[in-house]
Amino acid sequence: MADGLTPLSGQPRQHFCGWGATLVDSLDSLYLMGLEDEFKRALNASLMLDFTKCLDDAEVNLFESTIRILGGLLATYDLANDVRLIPKLVELGDVLHTAFMTPNGMPRTRYRLGQSEGRSRAPSTAPVAEVGTLSLEFARLSQTTGDRKYLDAVDSLSQKLAQTQQDSGIPGLWPETVYPGSVGGLGSYFARGGLRWSLGAGSDSAYEYLLKSHLLLGRQTDLYKTMWKAASEQIKEHLLFRPAIPNTNRTDVLFSGTAVKVPDREYITLETKVQHLACFAGGIFALASRIFEEPQDLKLATQLTNGCVWAYLNTPTGIMPESFSVMRCPHEDPRECEEAYRVLEGHGQPVCLNGVCTDMLPPGFLEVSDPTYRLRPEAVESLFIMWRVTGDEHWRDVGWPIFQSIIKHTRAPYGHASLASTIQLVDRHACENDLWVNKRGPLQLDEMESFWFAETLKYFYLLFSEPDLISLDDFVLNTEAHPLRLTDEIRGFG
Repeated sequence: MADGLTPLSGQPRQHFCGWGATLVDSLDSLYLMGLEDEFKRALNASLMLDFTKCLDDAEVNLFESTIRILGGLLATYDLANDVRLIPKLVELGDVLHTAFMTPNGMPRTRYRLGQSEGRSRAPSTAPVAEVGTLSLEFARLSQTTGDRKYLDAVDSLSQKLAQTQQDSGIPGLWPETVYPGSVGGLGSYFARGGLRWSLGAGSDSAYEYLLKSHLLLGRQTDLYKTMWKAASEQIKEHLLFRPAIPNTNRTDVLFSGTAVKVPDREYITLETKVQHLACFAGGIFALASRIFEEPQDLKLATQLTNGCVWAYLNTPTGIMPESFSVMRCPHEDPRECEEAYRVLEGHGQPVCLNGVCTDMLPPGFLEVSDPTYRLRPEAVESLFIMWRVTGDEHWRDVGWPIFQSIIKHTRAPYGHASLASTIQLVDRHACENDLWVNKRGPLQLDEMESFWFAETLKYFYLLFSEPDLISLDDFVLNTEAHPLRLTDEIRGFG
């Protein structure tokens, strides 16, 4: 079965073993949206998948297979309560569990089925997100099947993460790159070699899962709460900054950047490069404010979400780019920030696409290192959580023009397409009402990730639905927006 579909050419894509990644990733979205016939057909097709085989002897991607496919099946079971899913959950769970059969118990992040178990080592280096984003799904799998081996595997991994949390150059945070393959010195070396810390690519969901694993398991263990508390304080101190940008009350906006340790030096600097992936931070701090009754965390959540909303509403397309840089306010005083922006104004670097460059970036953007839009969900995820936590209609109001812009610019013959640039408009063919027309807009790419259906569309749907649909009192959503049911006896809240 194909894992995906190209939105412009309508061709199948195979990049997750032929395990029907888009199909499985979309199951709970179909269910929640009341698409009953489509859901039944997709569910029946999912039950026919064989997770013991990987198409073309491709490598299993542990992280992506866990969050997209295992998470999708678990959520579908929690919503539809179809017992036919249990054998498939066990089948896939056992295949993924073999990743932990290494000398030091740290998982192989990429592996081929049939590799000698116990002899293969974890990779020498890996993004911390790839080893730190497994606890929710494996723990929920143990709860669902009654087999503790899945929980035991991630519990051992989480213990190692806890043991190394203070070893980093910023104690409390793990660097973007860690060293899971080190055998003898895991406790002392795992987190020491990295020189960059962020909430963006390679790190994001590792921090997200500290809080969410506490939600799932909080009455069973304090481990995840302790790690979240340690990490969140360092995030506030080292990663968050106030930008010098126009068109907003700057005291109400924060962004998350990247802390960098200069080699052979003691000091750490902050790169003011903003990543779309880090837009989840507003939502996670909003959840933390509710779980731990921390009003200051809700203020941070509001400011971080405001930052990503600003980045959407102030581009020519109304869509935030993948990554860009802004100037950091030199002082807390808004008047000093205003002066910093006036100095910045007119000095932005051009963005080029296919040899054609824009003369000037939108006001406030210092540089756009990656102008693409990959159909990402993180900003609307935070909008959804902010609305659920506060009940403030403002978050739906600002979400609507974002939704309209995304649909307008990404619509394609076979779905929705990623964009080559959210900053630069070109003359192109576009699909409107199933007809091709000539118009000016962003250049589309022939790419459509499964998380478009699993996350982006689902979060928009939930943002504009009644609050009892997937209540945050009853579910925790994994990093792919798959709702996993909380168990009253061991949940960490309520």
